[in-house]
Amino acid sequence: MESASFELMTALRTLLEIGKYSDLTIVCGQKEYQVHRAIICSRSGFFDGACSNPFREAETGIIDLSEDDPEAVDLMINYFYHLDYLPAPRTRSRVTSRASRISAPSSPIRERPMSPLSPMASPTSSTFGKAPQRFALVEDPLLATAASYPKPQCPLSPPESVFNFMGKAPKEDYFEQDYEPEIVEPADPEPDFSQARLITHARVYALAEKYDIRALKALAHRKFAIQSAYHWSSPELPAAIQEVYEGTVDTDRGLRDVVISTFRAYPEIAQRKDVADVIKQNATLAYELFCVGWGLPI
Repeated sequence: MESASFELMTALRTLLEIGKYSDLTIVCGQKEYQVHRAIICSRSGFFDGACSNPFREAETGIIDLSEDDPEAVDLMINYFYHLDYLPAPRTRSRVTSRASRISAPSSPIRERPMSPLSPMASPTSSTFGKAPQRFALVEDPLLATAASYPKPQCPLSPPESVFNFMGKAPKEDYFEQDYEPEIVEPADPEPDFSQARLITHARVYALAEKYDIRALKALAHRKFAIQSAYHWSSPELPAAIQEVYEGTVDTDRGLRDVVISTFRAYPEIAQRKDVADVIKQNATLAYELFCVGWGLPI
């Protein structure tokens, strides 16, 4: 079974690297990704709709995501073919310049000419504007084949004894929510704690919600929760908190509950000036912390 899983993962990686059998192009800025509808559309409600309905994207075979964060788009594409996304992937798809395209015309990711493509239809409110529903275990069509890979053994929350925010004990462990399915991470069996990358995980989470990729959203939630537990003192934390509250809707409790749980576990971070500045600038966060402090429901 292990060899069969390895064979499948190698085949998927090769499809992305050389672009063979590609029938869809995803554009982001100066990059073009030669991808496959069967792989992309079967796992994303947005891409499925864009390619199945009489939109321009279905006719041209080109989807422009230039309005999105380039790194988050790159990691999203990486997830589709690796069943994981990595802040620093060990195997990167080849990027070629316009001149080198002559000798490597099949490169799936390449620099684009400066002439912009016509903007694609913006994501519908059915995938981004609506309040997302909580979901139970989400089975990615390809995850089952990689079940033999080891799963990271890492606590998702600090011990209960350290929770003491303004003298109020939490009514639940925010890290243990139904947002977190059993995600297999074959490309990186051990979490990388050398960098927090909290902002990256927050942006991938928001992008997964926008394009209705539920398993990727759950994976980004899990990575953000793990890294928050290990990097709560990181200088990146204030910017990550701001990204969470600006990049998700109020009814999406996924990453916001992780942020609140981090304040519960480590109340000393509220004494940091950079964190206090973010709280002052974000009325929603300030109100939620007030509710937590007085034991009120959020």
